[in-house]
Amino acid sequence: MKRFWIALALAATTTVAACGGQTSHATCKDEATAKAYVEQFQSDMMAAATSGKVDTAKLTEMQTEMTKEFESLKTNDWGGLCTKIDALKAKYGI
Repeated sequence: MKRFWIALALAATTTVAACGGQTSHATCKDEATAKAYVEQFQSDMMAAATSGKVDTAKLTEMQTEMTKEFESLKTNDWGGLCTKIDALKAKYGI
């Protein structure tokens, strides 16, 4: 389980480094705010897993979907990154 979170954190951080600012989002305006948003999302996912709200299968599904969604982002679309995170949070109840 710990390896899963490390891989997820690395994937999200790499994605954040490749993205940045075209879509409007209330929180994510630049690289720093988007990185903080991704880190909070990771914490929220860990809390959901620890509490049993999300099982390992759902976490794996979410990671796969997250990677796919993040790869579709335009360069420099920080708001788009956070909008996709919001959609994943809603879909998986996090």
